[in-house]
Amino acid sequence: MTYIPRQKVTAIIPNKFAAIKVAAMEARRLNERARMFNVALPGKITTLAVQRLMDGKVEHFDTKERARLARLEKETEVEV
Repeated sequence: MTYIPRQKVTAIIPNKFAAIKVAAMEARRLNERARMFNVALPGKITTLAVQRLMDGKVEHFDTKERARLARLEKETEVEV
């Protein structure tokens, strides 16, 4: 089993439970694509997913942050 420092993951996504959820969704996506194209992935899928998360290759959106950005965008449209 590969050791993954929690601080590296929480530096990207502060909530560790949300980080686990994002990594799990990425692992499912990787598994689905590997099965679709009949490809064997090197190593464990969960380890690959977390590594992709730490490398910044996984997009994730915090719903509160997304709502805040949408509100700011709407406010700037009204002001212009």
